[in-house]
Amino acid sequence: MSRFKIYQIDHFDPKIVGRKKRRLFALYSIISPLTILTFNTVEQIKGRFLLLLIIVLPISTAIYLFLLHKLKNDQIKSIGDIEFTRTMIKKRIGDSITKYDFQTIKGLELEKHIPSVTAKDSKSGYFSYILRIFFYNSSTESLVVSDKPIDRRQNLSILETMKTLKKIIQPDIRIIT
Repeated sequence: MSRFKIYQIDHFDPKIVGRKKRRLFALYSIISPLTILTFNTVEQIKGRFLLLLIIVLPISTAIYLFLLHKLKNDQIKSIGDIEFTRTMIKKRIGDSITKYDFQTIKGLELEKHIPSVTAKDSKSGYFSYILRIFFYNSSTESLVVSDKPIDRRQNLSILETMKTLKKIIQPDIRIIT
């Protein structure tokens, strides 16, 4: 069906990285309207136009570029990929290949993780998701996976893949929004 990248996050808790990215994204989206509002306010109080161009515009542009750099500069590295087929899940990390048959899987859980910065980063608005695999032997595996597939011919996001798997396979699939 589809293959997705598996990411390694250089932090002990991937959820904290996701929260930090969401906060930076909120600040990033507020900077433009705030700059326009400041520009209009100073102009309304008969401020000098040259003063606006020299002070307000460079400062807001510097903050905007700094936040964009922080959003793009991730603590995330691609370490492998995960492939979903009709009968199993294949996980490749480095040279190691692990196959999980759906009969050994009790359930799958997909949770939103890091929002995407640009529209080309994802189809669903999120750059990555946390995928948890629950097995019948009471073990659990958590992976941070990308939203966009590796295969360019496949145009399904991880969210659409999980919805499709929900119709095909037996294990319980939960999508946390």
